[in-house]
Amino acid sequence: MKAPICNVCLKSSDELCSMCEDKLEDGDITETDIKITRILYDLSKEYSSLKDSEIVKVFEMEKVIVIVTAEGDGAKVVGRSGEIVKEVASEVDKSIRVVEKAEDDMDTIKGLLSPAEVESINTVFMPEGKSKKIVVDDEYTGKINLSVEEFEEIIKEITDTPYKLSFE
Repeated sequence: MKAPICNVCLKSSDELCSMCEDKLEDGDITETDIKITRILYDLSKEYSSLKDSEIVKVFEMEKVIVIVTAEGDGAKVVGRSGEIVKEVASEVDKSIRVVEKAEDDMDTIKGLLSPAEVESINTVFMPEGKSKKIVVDDEYTGKINLSVEEFEEIIKEITDTPYKLSFE
């Protein structure tokens, strides 16, 4: 399993090596990255699909933990009938959302916003530069278990592109 922390730290339950400690101090990884990837590593002994999966980043939000995987690894982390994420959710007492970091931003956006459907993505030109606006039907307001601010923070970190989310 590939994770934001090294294999030695992944297998350890308490200590971090100096390299991973530096990543933590620099803000490249968080305590949540460490905690969730260690849980998944422990589960990989029971679920072989996790052994060849890659965890890119983990975000802890108010109501949900978002696990970002490499493209094609989302289903491996979810597990058959969601069994793996159910176990992780019970350990951390939060719901879990798994999204793949895709080559195309739209795939990642759809994964984060599910079950909502993206109606359009528009380029907005402003004096300080351009930004992208994602439009979702307002019937989905409050149904994606992420606030607008949380979504915008996560999608910018994953894609390196600032997006604004609008329910219309």
